[in-house]
Amino acid sequence: MSVIADRRFGPYIVGNFTSNLGNWFQNVAAGIVVFQLTGSSTLVGVVSVLQFLGTLALSPVSGAVADRFDRRKLLLLAQVVSATGAVGLAIWVALTGVEGLPGVWPVFAATGVIGLGYAIGISAMNALIPALVEPSDLETAIAFNSASFTLARAIGPALAGVTVAVIGAAWAFGINALTFLPLIVVLAFIRPRPVDRSSTGDRSVRAGFRYARANPSMLWLVLGVLTVGWASDPVNTLAPAYAHLFGLDEAFVGIQVAAFGAGAAVATPFVGRIRRRVGPEATSRAGMMVLAAGMLGYAAAPGPAFVVAALLVAGSGFLLGVTTTNSNLQQRLDEEMRGRVMALWSMAFLGSRPLAALLDGAVADAISPRVGVLTAVVPLAVGWWAMGKVERVTGP
Repeated sequence: MSVIADRRFGPYIVGNFTSNLGNWFQNVAAGIVVFQLTGSSTLVGVVSVLQFLGTLALSPVSGAVADRFDRRKLLLLAQVVSATGAVGLAIWVALTGVEGLPGVWPVFAATGVIGLGYAIGISAMNALIPALVEPSDLETAIAFNSASFTLARAIGPALAGVTVAVIGAAWAFGINALTFLPLIVVLAFIRPRPVDRSSTGDRSVRAGFRYARANPSMLWLVLGVLTVGWASDPVNTLAPAYAHLFGLDEAFVGIQVAAFGAGAAVATPFVGRIRRRVGPEATSRAGMMVLAAGMLGYAAAPGPAFVVAALLVAGSGFLLGVTTTNSNLQQRLDEEMRGRVMALWSMAFLGSRPLAALLDGAVADAISPRVGVLTAVVPLAVGWWAMGKVERVTGP
């Protein structure tokens, strides 16, 4: 627990957890509102497109900026940008109510602004962690950082679904707007430890691509995490359609996403133990298999209880896959290249989501939500193969 007591990392992880919790209020409420207004899973998928399209388009640039400038200040700017979109939407819905919105475009616009902030800061966020802890604590810090996302995913969606069902979407959007403040305050005051980023080499975006290409295991790791991010998308995009399928209200939307997060939270304490026993690549492959099994169960679930059980399994596999690929990649990086390479990781993990959301949302509308889920499972076979390539490159 010493890493949590660190005067840099401790406040950061608390602020980051609070911000992540708010993100789930935003995500769940936005999906519910769009589905209520349109009945379209494809348009719910557009929420994910707008949230993560900036990450896909801008991550290489933001990674290069993170390697040149103060990562703390860059992340602070990103939080302010996202907060602007969140506050604007919260005020609008509070004044007019959902029924007073002129269609879904205010939700789309706010999501785009929030996504822009995320694109600006995601590379800096991943690259900042080593400067908040001592080198010997890096793996533990990455695990705790992943756990903060996981715990927020386990708690936030359920709270958001109940909030929307009981007191309305305006409250959920308002709570999200408020949760930006703690991390903004923390970033304004913490001072990361100095890290050596001196380099006389090329500091361009292209240099980051060349560096990754010269280290084949990095590209395989990026491909692996792309498939994990892709396979997890239906939990967000299709949750409103699944609630409608079983005749349930908004609260079940949040329960589905929370079940996935709870499964990840349960798996968190075991990640390090499994990785030490079988190795990082085998852990990632096992996680992908468990994620695939859980999502197949989600597609076939005959009732709500089966949906929750399947998503608990899927979430545990997701955590094993994503945490292990992150730490595996982080430990291979030279500090002056960290921002640019982690930008590739972000592009793969989050930038793939717009394509996944459009595909599984469109298939759900055209055929059924169950078939939409299946389209997201297939890429995991590619990820399983990619992690085998990493193991062959680096050795068991």
